[in-house]
Amino acid sequence: MLKLIVISSLVCITFLKGHSQTQTLDYYLKQGLQNSPLLKDYQNQINTLILDSSLIRATKKPQVDARAQLLFAPSFRLWGYDEAITNGGNYTSVIEASQSFFIRKALKNKYESLNIQKNSISNTSKISRNELKRLITNQYVSAYADYNDLQFNKTFLQLMNDEEYVIKKLVENAIYKQTDYLSLLIEKQTQEILVKQLTAKYIKDILTLNQLCGSNDTSFVALSLPSIEYLKPVDLSKSPLLMQYKIDSLAIVNQRSAIDAQYQPKLNWFADAGLNTSPIETFKHFGFSAGVNFIVPIYDGRQKRLQYQKFTFSENTRSNYETFFKNQYNQQIRQLDMDLTAAQEITAQLDKQLTTANELIILAKAQLNNGNMQIADFINALKNYHKINRDLNQSRINTLQIINELNYLRQQ
Repeated sequence: MLKLIVISSLVCITFLKGHSQTQTLDYYLKQGLQNSPLLKDYQNQINTLILDSSLIRATKKPQVDARAQLLFAPSFRLWGYDEAITNGGNYTSVIEASQSFFIRKALKNKYESLNIQKNSISNTSKISRNELKRLITNQYVSAYADYNDLQFNKTFLQLMNDEEYVIKKLVENAIYKQTDYLSLLIEKQTQEILVKQLTAKYIKDILTLNQLCGSNDTSFVALSLPSIEYLKPVDLSKSPLLMQYKIDSLAIVNQRSAIDAQYQPKLNWFADAGLNTSPIETFKHFGFSAGVNFIVPIYDGRQKRLQYQKFTFSENTRSNYETFFKNQYNQQIRQLDMDLTAAQEITAQLDKQLTTANELIILAKAQLNNGNMQIADFINALKNYHKINRDLNQSRINTLQIINELNYLRQQ
């Protein structure tokens, strides 16, 4: 156990020695967005859809192929295939070309489908981007809270060290008892342990923050007070969180149009030119052929109607989720607004209380140094001052976290 404590202390000391700079929330947000493989994946998917659009355009052009076939079917006496079927062989070497007509509606539907997919991926990327910013901000705020707590407790420990020296001198002059000095010493030792615990916790916070941002940095840094802009209420219809439901609705309409396109008349022309002969003895059968294919769907067992019914169910499901989301979204906004108001009021009250507690500590130190105050009363004043500062720190951090949640819901 002792060995583990020593190793942990060495790690903390090494980490603290690496303290070289102060970082901001914007720095970590930039790192996280740049390093995110998920956001890069979404961009690659969009680039792939751009290529798919080019592939669709290519289908409008004539398709040209080269085809060759050598079929040899020997027969003699009572052995071999019937020459009436095989002609003894078939030798083909032609260039074929074909092109479809009346496909504008089908191509338009495919373009719309790609555009819907692109919008869906882009919207999902926005949601993921906002979610990553929310997570990084929350972790940064938590780390800053621990950093702020650590700095305060270091200052608090220095205060106790100063008073310990003073009280020790007063004990030597018989102004205070030895038990008074030991009481203060115990409180100081407790504070020293707390500082070590907060240091280890802060180190863990920074490492977690770096991992979340995709960084392998292990240096110790100070954190500046996060600046989080409070976003005003926005039009919900422009929110990426709701936009996905709109995109899903367009996708259902597009799928319905794709079914309609399948039942349109189809016309394509074809042509070929080259060698096509069965007797191998002659190669005089060079030529060409051309024609058209025309298809009109008549009856398919009412598949189209059944597909329409499936789309109706899909749209009904989508609509239910959208309505539920809107209600839930509005409730979250109202709750967070109330939480923010309460947190701001509590922070203001605690700030005033801390000012009063600080004045009390100043007076208590003066009386203690003159031997006019009981050590127990001074320790109680210190504990009260410490508790108020901790509550104030937590209230400020809670306010920032609420604003971060509101901003996530309001981002566009």
